[in-house]
Amino acid sequence: MTKVSIIIPLYNSEAYIAQTIDSCLAQTHRDIEIIVAENGSTDKSYQIVKSIDDKRLSVFQILKSNAAAARNYGYHKATGTYIIFLDADDVMASNKIELQLKALSKKPKGFIASCAWAKFKINTKEAIITPQKVWNIQNPIDWCLQSWMGEGMMIPGCWLIPKPIIDKAGLWDERLSLHDDGEFMCRVLLASKGNVFVENTVVYYRQVASSLSRQNQSYRAAKSALEVCESYRKQVLFVKDGPRVRQALVNNYRRFMYEFHPKHKDLLQQARQSIQTLDVKNLPLIGGENFKKLTKIIGFYNALTLRESFNKLMK
Repeated sequence: MTKVSIIIPLYNSEAYIAQTIDSCLAQTHRDIEIIVAENGSTDKSYQIVKSIDDKRLSVFQILKSNAAAARNYGYHKATGTYIIFLDADDVMASNKIELQLKALSKKPKGFIASCAWAKFKINTKEAIITPQKVWNIQNPIDWCLQSWMGEGMMIPGCWLIPKPIIDKAGLWDERLSLHDDGEFMCRVLLASKGNVFVENTVVYYRQVASSLSRQNQSYRAAKSALEVCESYRKQVLFVKDGPRVRQALVNNYRRFMYEFHPKHKDLLQQARQSIQTLDVKNLPLIGGENFKKLTKIIGFYNALTLRESFNKLMK
C-alpha cells in the first residue's frame, strides 16, 4: 500500500486533539503515519497524545513556537509518499485518504487532491457543506486567482500532496504568523500540474475562539499578511502576467488594507505603493455591501478614511 503521512502541529488543544487523531486512525486506508509536533503547550495536549497506543502515531516536542515550524519538523520526520497537514482541532471523514488516493491514481504524476470542508463547533453532524466555486478548478493559476477574487478557499487538511511536489515548492515559511497556509499552498499549487477535487468526502473545520485566524491585529500579524501578498505577487507573476492576474493581486493588497486600516501606517503605505506599481485600471471592490457602495462614490481610500471616522464616533 501507499503510505500517507499526516502531520499535526499541536499547541494547547487538549479538548480536541484526541478526536482529531481518532479520525486519522479510523481511515479506511490503513497505511498511514501520524506525526504530531507539539510546541510549547501549557495544557495536557502532549500527555493526551502520549497516552494513545498505536504504532502509527509518533509525538515530538519542539522548541520553536509556531505552527509552520511544527509542520516543517513533522515533514522532515515523514516517511510517507503523500502528505496531509492537519490542524489539531479538525476532523477527517474516514474515507478521505482512500478516495483521494484513488482519484490521484487516475491522473498523471504531479497532481494534488482536495475535498470539501465544512464548519462545526461541537458535533460534526451539525456541519453543512457549502460548495465554493474554486473547489472544482483544476488549473493551478486559475485556482489561485479565483480564490483571491473571493470565490472560495481550502483549509490545509483538505489537501493530499505528493511529497515531491512539496520538495519542489519548498516548506512552510516559518517567519509568517498569519495566512501562512495560503502562502504555502500557492507555492504547492504552482509546483503541481493541477488540483483534482474529490467528491463524497470532507474535512470538518472546528470553529473555536482561540483559532489563529481570529488573532488580534498585531503588527506581527499585519506584517505577515503583507508578506504573504508580496509572496503571491512574486510567485504568480513569475509564471503568468496579464490584467486578470494583476487584478487578483491588487485584490489581495486591498483586502489587507481593508482588514488592518487604520493601524500600522507604514505597512498600509507599502501595500498602497504595491497597488500603484501593478497599474490596474478597473480595481476590484471588496468589503461589505455598504462599503462597496461607498467605494463606488468616493473611492477606496476615502471610504477607508470615512469608515475610520465613523468607528471613532461610535466608540
